[in-house]
Amino acid sequence: MADKKIRKKASKFLLGVVIGSAVGSILGLTMAPKSGREMRGEIAKNSKKTWQKVENVIEKKSASNRFWEFLHHIFIRKKK
Repeated sequence: MADKKIRKKASKFLLGVVIGSAVGSILGLTMAPKSGREMRGEIAKNSKKTWQKVENVIEKKSASNRFWEFLHHIFIRKKK
């Protein structure tokens, strides 16, 4: 019973993150004072930096927690 509640809350949270990200991205791009080329370059650079930070956190925490180990397996595992 508690497991279903946790999953439901987690799915609602993730849905909120996705919707919020989409709305924020759209607003940011439409109100940006830079050209499209400059903005795309900045977005690419910032997304790479952010993903590297996320990878670092997942790498560090995956050794001590099954949830983080699961995320590591999904997102970071090196392909052979």
